[in-house]
Amino acid sequence: MRFALLRRWAWALLACPLAAAAAEPLAVITLKEGPATLVRGVARHTLAEGVRLHSGDIIEVGDKGLAQIEFADGVALALGPEARALLTSLSGGKQATADFYVTQGALKLAGVKPGARLRIVTPLFTVQTAVGSVVMLLAHAEGALFVESGEARLAGQRVKGAAAAPHQLRSGDFYTAKTGQRGAVAARPAPAFIGALPKLFLDPLPSRLARYKDRQSVPQRLEVVSYAEVETWLKAPLAIRRPLLARFQARAADPAFHAALAANLRFHPEWDPILFPEKYEPQEPGAEAARDARAPAPPADKR
Repeated sequence: MRFALLRRWAWALLACPLAAAAAEPLAVITLKEGPATLVRGVARHTLAEGVRLHSGDIIEVGDKGLAQIEFADGVALALGPEARALLTSLSGGKQATADFYVTQGALKLAGVKPGARLRIVTPLFTVQTAVGSVVMLLAHAEGALFVESGEARLAGQRVKGAAAAPHQLRSGDFYTAKTGQRGAVAARPAPAFIGALPKLFLDPLPSRLARYKDRQSVPQRLEVVSYAEVETWLKAPLAIRRPLLARFQARAADPAFHAALAANLRFHPEWDPILFPEKYEPQEPGAEAARDARAPAPPADKR
């Protein structure tokens, strides 16, 4: 009996570190100022400090808001006013491993160590890897990125069907791009770029993860999203929007959502079988011939 108790205690002691590691937060909202919301599943939720993020979460920051995400390895991603970001994937490990699709707004990525697998995709460029700190600004079919410290590997958009050569940017490099044009690299950021950044971005991002390591917030559900509220994501590149098909399929039962999907079908043709399933029903053998036989004969030519 005594040995059995000792074995139980030994297993309990071994299991404690494993349980603690499993509970380690992956990505947490550690700072929120002003209006910001979270789209999770098919509904909009409140965004609050302490919320743990999941793959598929969409963060939308208001015109005077700000939000910061921190990872367990010390990486921080700050989202400035009017930022729109979809966390396309998130996985555990010793270092931050996540993919974001960002359509607009100001962002600052800081504290990235070698080996971290963080990728940020935008309509104008993709940050494939980064070490140190980078700042981005996306607005009105224009985008810019400044390597504040460290380095970043960046791939530009395809222009006239041709892929752009990747750029290996160093500390101090400033990359700019416009829709349909090749990007360019300068030795220093433009004054207009600096002036458009939130004041928080001009200093090192604060580390606040410790206060939320053992304390978390549950986002409050507000209402289901309309088509207009997720239109940007449903019209994203195919690799981004395809996983959203199953997620928002139930919303197609709503007449307004269904009508908007149908009106914009050319931007997301993969919705056609969902909206019009009768077009894809298997035909019975001979059904087409029987239908032709029942059709009235064309009028005779009297000439």
